[in-house]
Amino acid sequence: MKKTALLALVGLFVVGTLTVSAGGQKESQTAMAAPAQLLASTVHPPTFDDSKLFGLRDALYNALQGKNLSKVNTWMVVNILATYWVAGKEGDAQAAKELGIAAQYEGPPQGQLSEQVSMYQTLASTGANGLFTSVIDPTSEATILNNAVSKGVNLVAIDSPVPSSVNSLVYVGTPNYAAGQAAGAAMANALPQGGDVAILTGSLTAENALQRIAGFKAALAGTNVRVVTVQNDNGSAATASSNASSVIASMSNLKGIYGVYSYDGPAAAVAVKSKGEIGQINVIADDSEPGTIAGLKDGSVTASIIQQPYMQGYLGAYITAAMEVLGKQAVANILVPFETDGVISTGVGTLTQANLSADESYNSEIAAGG
Repeated sequence: MKKTALLALVGLFVVGTLTVSAGGQKESQTAMAAPAQLLASTVHPPTFDDSKLFGLRDALYNALQGKNLSKVNTWMVVNILATYWVAGKEGDAQAAKELGIAAQYEGPPQGQLSEQVSMYQTLASTGANGLFTSVIDPTSEATILNNAVSKGVNLVAIDSPVPSSVNSLVYVGTPNYAAGQAAGAAMANALPQGGDVAILTGSLTAENALQRIAGFKAALAGTNVRVVTVQNDNGSAATASSNASSVIASMSNLKGIYGVYSYDGPAAAVAVKSKGEIGQINVIADDSEPGTIAGLKDGSVTASIIQQPYMQGYLGAYITAAMEVLGKQAVANILVPFETDGVISTGVGTLTQANLSADESYNSEIAAGG
């Protein structure tokens, strides 16, 4: 992909005194402004304790004070341009505003592996020095990512972990096995008498999906809830809708559906409503897409397991910028007190009708810039 074509695809926020020419070349950029208006530590979804995350932000911000960030060229590359990532893009923009750098964001529209690979290759060859990314297939993309690191790109995994063979400094994101366990617990609570359930997922290779499915199944061990099928939509919301309708039509004993990708829950909710099965088939979703929120309100979604894509974008920008300015080892040392089992966990929450208003207030606050 040519550089000009790549730049046409991305969401590029201009902050501070940065200007960008039509060809994408930086014309001017100031050093980090001080003091910036930092995101308030009260900004987080209901049930989350973000004290560690804001402590890390403060440590990185303080370490960068007085440093020149004019050479920072860091990018957020997601696995699919789904609604889920709108908050992550906003987090990237907020961090960029605080640091005085450009917020640069992109991802394949339908989760196409080949397009993400092309993005990684293009960024590594056109001057990017930071990459925080949700990797679609960490096994097949390992060589591409390591090649980028060898060219001076500072790499951080967000949302979906990568294996040790990938030279990422740290994983910033949801503890996905725990998120799956929370979904399983919600399903077991909804089905005290047990029953057959289906899983809808956007991938059978992405590590986050695999860990969530494993955690979900583990939470159901010892119950009478039984997973009877796992349907893969390969990143297609349209296929997810078709899969949801098919499992409802073909499984007369179906009592629940777990949607792993953000659009899977809404797809299941629509199918449940169209079949008149509200209250008979329980949908446990992931994340808080508009369709999930609507489902919580009308009862077609029982609960949703939420995470913090905003903080993944926010801290991903901070960490990769700091790696470029302070060096990888210095940043690794800063991270240690804020890690949990070697990762920067952005936590897990459960959204229900009871705390829905608090989550809507949070989303309005981050959309307004904190």
